[in-house]
Amino acid sequence: MGYQYDVIVIGGGHAGSEAAHISALMGLKTLLITSSIHHIALMPCNPAIGGPGKGHVVMEIDALGGLMAKATDQCTLHIKKVNTGKGPAVQTLRAQTQRDRYSLIIRKYLEKTPLLSIFQGEASDIVLNSNGEIAGVKTFQGTQFQCRAVVIATGTFLNGVIRIGEISYPAGRQGEFPANHLSQALRQKGFKILRLNTCTPPRIDKRTIDFKKCEEQKSDEQPLCFSWESTPRVYEGSSVFLTRTNQNTCEIIRKNFNRSPLLYQFSDSSPVRECPSLEDKVYRFPDRISHLVFLEPEGENSNEIYVQGVFTSLPEEVQWQILHSISGLENCHIIRPGYGIEYDIILPTQLKSSLESKLIPGLFFAGQINGTSGYEEAAGQGILAGINAGRYAQNKPVIVLQRDESYIGVMVDDLVTKGVQEPYRLRTGKVEYRLLIRHSNADVRLAEYGYQVGTISLNRYQMIQEKKNLISQEIKRLEKTNIFPSTDLNQLLEKKHTRPLSEPTRLNTILTRPQINYYDLSPFDPDRPFLSPAIIEEVEIQTKYRGYIERQIKSVEEFRQMENRPIPPHFPFNQLKILSREAQEQLEALRPTTLGQASRIRGVTPSDLAALLILLEKFRKEEK
Repeated sequence: MGYQYDVIVIGGGHAGSEAAHISALMGLKTLLITSSIHHIALMPCNPAIGGPGKGHVVMEIDALGGLMAKATDQCTLHIKKVNTGKGPAVQTLRAQTQRDRYSLIIRKYLEKTPLLSIFQGEASDIVLNSNGEIAGVKTFQGTQFQCRAVVIATGTFLNGVIRIGEISYPAGRQGEFPANHLSQALRQKGFKILRLNTCTPPRIDKRTIDFKKCEEQKSDEQPLCFSWESTPRVYEGSSVFLTRTNQNTCEIIRKNFNRSPLLYQFSDSSPVRECPSLEDKVYRFPDRISHLVFLEPEGENSNEIYVQGVFTSLPEEVQWQILHSISGLENCHIIRPGYGIEYDIILPTQLKSSLESKLIPGLFFAGQINGTSGYEEAAGQGILAGINAGRYAQNKPVIVLQRDESYIGVMVDDLVTKGVQEPYRLRTGKVEYRLLIRHSNADVRLAEYGYQVGTISLNRYQMIQEKKNLISQEIKRLEKTNIFPSTDLNQLLEKKHTRPLSEPTRLNTILTRPQINYYDLSPFDPDRPFLSPAIIEEVEIQTKYRGYIERQIKSVEEFRQMENRPIPPHFPFNQLKILSREAQEQLEALRPTTLGQASRIRGVTPSDLAALLILLEKFRKEEK
């Protein structure tokens, strides 16, 4: 049959936008179906991009040719490097953005992308051919588009219900209709569906805030940006302000516990622990009365302030009381009340590591429909699903990002092996090899993938290879070059509270001292080459943390021996009596493809894993 499109993406949020863009960038005729062209890549929650774990994903999206990083740089109001008091593994950027401008920038990128078309409508069903493979998408209005692969990225729209206190009504987001038909179609095709919920805080008028009672947090003074295409700059004029809840705030919330639909489960969805509502925090931590509240601007030309930390589904009149009890907000005016939203997701254990469905070939899922929460998590899945949908349409092998290669790989592996019981958030604590997959080396880590699939240019790829070479050359130079004791040098070392030199020492040895940075040694290193700040940062990290990095690399090598041990497609897990009953049931239900995946499934113990390794070897010999 003839196909109108190679790939169709359903949903124009952060996952769908990245998926559609990257598919078209790969040379595939792509259609993006969205319920509203005016709400593409909308920021319905916080007006910020990045932060611990999330900023790493933004850099990885950029390294693969995605949009989020460069769009963020074009509408940043305020930016900070976070976790600077910790090691380089967890340091990253967080930017306050202009909410509406971000959406317009992404839309402009999509509209200028060759081979990409946009259609406003509601997708109601996935059309399959006689072999059970993807044939197209049908809309509620009756239009049918033919294609070879589909990415579903519907966010919170599937059977969405908004809840504010005792009031509830169908909606995908505030002011938008839900998508009920597609949810029903997925059920009919055999997908297991789960209900999740989340909530958003109220927005208030900045003209009604007493900022003198709040703590100002200015943007960093050093030039910063996310994307390699952008020029780092300093942002002045837009600050974030900090205030806190108090005893009165908590008393108001306690009196209204029974009016919270998410806390008292007036809904059918699972509770939230990763990003809890304010009432949930007060309920779970009764002795704590001071919870941080950040006042974040939503745009240069907007009076709206996002009240970060006051996530709530309590009735509107209670929201007024809560806000007016907080220092600086005594007279604030609510522009938009907070609300809770409940929605359908598919159990992500029904997906492969490529984000392709195990049930229907050529059907991929990305974003909140997989049980995640957050723009960055959605966009990271979107770019991977878009790449792999394109590869599927091209009859080429999909790519799988490993846990030791990227934060996106960690997230996807967690989803497909462990599933979710609440909205999943990507945190640095979930990453085993975080010293290897830093914010600062995302381009070097993922360049091979981007070049392989055609989403980064030859010129960009060569630039990254040159960067790798310069880093390597400078590290070797530091290892071979001596620095000699002198009065000036020892005065510097004493000023930095580290011991003086008494004999010639290699530059790299001095640089391993925590008190000393690369720039400190400049007056005593006349032969050093001119290098960019990004290269200097990598040289310093790789020198200072060499021992730790080498140990993690060794650990990865050991891990991969197990990780890549394949499990045959029809391996009889449920017949292996040597395994615990729970392990049998979980392995049979999830059907892991490698021993590494099996090791991360809930209910599989180390003894189960040891037995499985023996059984796999026995099975392999019998197969021969």
